[in-house]
Amino acid sequence: MRTALRTSIVTAALAGAMLVPAAGSAFAAPAPQAVTSTKAAATQAKRVVINKHLVADMTNSATEAPSVKIFILDEDGTTRPKPLASLDRGHTKQGVQGTIFTLTKAETAEPVLTVFENGVTTSFPLPKGKAATPAPSENDRYAGQAVYIGNGMVAVLRNQAEGPEAWIRSVGPQWKPGDPYMFHVLTMLNRRQTTGAVDGVSLKLTKADTAEPVLVVTEGGASKSYPLPKGKANTPSSCVSEVKHVTVGAGGMTADLTMSPKGPKAFVYAEGPGDWTLTLDRSHPKGPDSYYLRIINPNSAQPVLNWKTQGGENVPIKTASFPALPKGCSFEYKVTEEQTGAEPAAKPSSATTGVTTQTQAQTPVRAQTAVVPKGAVAAGAELPVETVADTDDSTTLAAGAGLIAIVAALGASVLRRRRNHG
Repeated sequence: MRTALRTSIVTAALAGAMLVPAAGSAFAAPAPQAVTSTKAAATQAKRVVINKHLVADMTNSATEAPSVKIFILDEDGTTRPKPLASLDRGHTKQGVQGTIFTLTKAETAEPVLTVFENGVTTSFPLPKGKAATPAPSENDRYAGQAVYIGNGMVAVLRNQAEGPEAWIRSVGPQWKPGDPYMFHVLTMLNRRQTTGAVDGVSLKLTKADTAEPVLVVTEGGASKSYPLPKGKANTPSSCVSEVKHVTVGAGGMTADLTMSPKGPKAFVYAEGPGDWTLTLDRSHPKGPDSYYLRIINPNSAQPVLNWKTQGGENVPIKTASFPALPKGCSFEYKVTEEQTGAEPAAKPSSATTGVTTQTQAQTPVRAQTAVVPKGAVAAGAELPVETVADTDDSTTLAAGAGLIAIVAALGASVLRRRRNHG
């Protein structure tokens, strides 16, 4: 009985001795020595004691960037859960109540935590990791080839992904190549703003849409050229040309001319009472019979618009070219220079023999059946296409041919009478 009791007491005592250190370790202050993370192949973790009130947990690895978190230690040795300060590559410095924490060499593989307190700096190396990939600085975005253009100015020439740029900066008259140039910006030229002027000096970015633009600086009538670095030609965002406005008749009748891969297009309209519109293109190059208006060479690369205004058949035909197709664009059809319904028919030659043949060769005269547009168009739509558009004088020639036949018949009759009375 006594032996069993003694054995139980000894067993309990041993168990208590083993449990006391384990329970006490849960409340003990963190040790200053380094602690290796269980993720041996990943993040390297390290805790250091900065002073009796502060500790730092530092991590770094080849896959994770360096990180430092500063914690407060209470009097009983416990760590407060909320960090007092946090540092990384994006936030390398922080001050708290006069103590400055700095993550130095943050972009390298071996960063260091420095603590400046009471005039003393203490360093704590982080675990070794991987150097950061260099990121472009703000200066890199505006850096370029600096050339002195006079009057205390340089042109910083760039041609990167943003396209060609010429930054005009004030550097003073003593500037020489190799000196700093990141000073006050006076103006900037690019593909959207190709011209400028500073203190009487004219600036122009030429060949801006090509791969090799050039800055031209003009002062006192003399010009100097400064080639930009070679880049990429501008790819047009739209293959539709700018609109060209042309007045094609009295009363405000206007044609908006554009060019696209589908070919020329003329949108004709008249403003005011009785608004009227008409669209001409490659498929429909002619206007109504009541008005001479048509696209000449609609399948060519350089078509033109022809029209006549009021004033009679002797009014000359007026012409306006279509805008060019934007650079880098191409037509969706085979380009030809064929005259398709272009010029008015030529007048018959006087050398043509046979009155009857002349008369039959002409276009039959038709009565005007097309409705003349009302409103502002009426002022420019006075004559039908048979008398204005084709200008072949069919009616006049037919009448003249009949008159010639009558005169010939009368002459023959007179000759027969003379012979009979001979």
